[in-house]
Amino acid sequence: MNVATVLFGLFLFLSGFCTAYSCKGCVNVDQWSWEKIVPKFRAALVKFDVAFPYGDRHDTFTKLAEEFADNKDIIIVQVGVKDYGDKENKELAEKHGIMSKDDLPTVQLFIQNQTTPIDLPLSKNKEWSLSKLRNFVRVNTDIYVGLPGCLEKFDKLANKFIASSNKEEQMKKAELLAKNLKEKEKSSAKTYLLFMKKIIEQGAKFVEQEASRLGKILKDGKVKEQKKEELSQKINILQSFENKKDEL
Repeated sequence: MNVATVLFGLFLFLSGFCTAYSCKGCVNVDQWSWEKIVPKFRAALVKFDVAFPYGDRHDTFTKLAEEFADNKDIIIVQVGVKDYGDKENKELAEKHGIMSKDDLPTVQLFIQNQTTPIDLPLSKNKEWSLSKLRNFVRVNTDIYVGLPGCLEKFDKLANKFIASSNKEEQMKKAELLAKNLKEKEKSSAKTYLLFMKKIIEQGAKFVEQEASRLGKILKDGKVKEQKKEELSQKINILQSFENKKDEL
């Protein structure tokens, strides 16, 4: 085996290694920087994990961090815990109830000015999902957690709309709001208004029926990626019209 082959193999190994450890949108925090960062935000979603995390759960957490990248109220944090060498961050993990490598990964939500974090109620054998992580933040904070394709002001209007006895009035408010939106937001607003119209015509049953219909189309293997994204965003907007909180 020549030197070039060895170096190329090493490059591939290190590339994969760095990719596994990276977490776009995350802030890597250690026991020395914790107090300088975590308490400064209204909320911090923290994943305690092995020093160099990888796998489906890490990938899901990374996707959530990317979604929250522009949210100024919450920070997504990653803490790498070593049980060898200098055992970096082991003391920090133990302070928060994570006593061994078997407890990793663990996700906790830290609320500003509250001393005790909230544990994500998922067993080690359960798959993580973006919806469960999002809803964990949504249920335990008053921070707006918008799904892809959703608009904060329209989500609030959708909640009022579905609970109102005068849905036409709420729809008029949405129509006025839509006139002053940025161009990239107008497509989403159009979907909110379409759903409002359908609910007025067909009743609240439309939400469940339409979600089922779109879900079936989404599962069709022939649907192109761009269409999948469009359908997913419509399903997300439909959830804004559900007058309930999903279970974790």
